[in-house]
Amino acid sequence: MKRFVDGDEVDLDEAGAEVVRAGDRLMVRTPEGTFSAVAVSQGDAVLVSYKGRQYRVEKKSTRPRGAAAASSGQLLAPMPGQIVDVRVAEGEEVKKGQTLLVLEAMKTQQPFNAPFDGIVKNLGVAKGDQVIDGAILAVVEPA
Repeated sequence: MKRFVDGDEVDLDEAGAEVVRAGDRLMVRTPEGTFSAVAVSQGDAVLVSYKGRQYRVEKKSTRPRGAAAASSGQLLAPMPGQIVDVRVAEGEEVKKGQTLLVLEAMKTQQPFNAPFDGIVKNLGVAKGDQVIDGAILAVVEPA
């Protein structure tokens, strides 16, 4: 079974682990021994805490990411963060490169610019909103 773990494709069957539910915990049997894990659903992903580390496990995404998302007009959050500035409104005409909004994550501000001339078709956030990784922040439709 192939899944993405922290963005890297992994074949879970080849890992040699067996996972068994034990109440609100998971028991993971590996060649090294048996360990406890905790899993929490977050949208289409599962957050797993295992052996002192946290992982994000998800099926292969059908949503466009990175350059593909930008060329489609979707602006997606690359990581969890807070919207610190929104400079446009839904329905507003924008020019390529115009800053639409600013996301702050890990003490760094990241501006999101219009990928092309167009109209803001959907603005899914407001100043102060907390967003998760992969959230659709805005959609720009070509003019």
